Amino acid sequence: MCPHFGMMDETKMSKDAALLLRCKLHWRCGLRRVRENKLASGLATVYDAMLSAMRWYILTKLKQELGDNGDEKLENERFVFSFLRRAGVLDETLNLQFIVETVDRALMGEDVREDQQEVLTLITRFLTKIDILPFDESQLPPEDPSTF
Repeated sequence: MCPHFGMMDETKMSKDAALLLRCKLHWRCGLRRVRENKLASGLATVYDAMLSAMRWYILTKLKQELGDNGDEKLENERFVFSFLRRAGVLDETLNLQFIVETVDRALMGEDVREDQQEVLTLITRFLTKIDILPFDESQLPPEDPSTF
């Protein structure tokens, strides 16, 4: 079950507000999953939080540069990475290749315990840079402990 299932109605929110809330909900849930040693789902959920944050950032800070078919473009994560690099938001401090490869390895069942902290550190640094972290978790809907 998705960490945001039943906690938000995207049809009643602006796209950027929905992405920001999704980011925060997935960040919280992803960290919990990692703490519970559910590394594959935890890292995948944190990765989704990062992607949601990137899309939110583009919609709130760089929408003018996005051009036509923005919603469609934002669905392509490679476009999002490239767009943010060109805009100077992403630099070598966010090792996307390492993050993507580690998440892929985790999803393939490989042991990534040795790399999980570096992934979390990199994503934390990025979310802090774009002013998403820290945030007040008490402002979020309560987490449903039955979500995987």
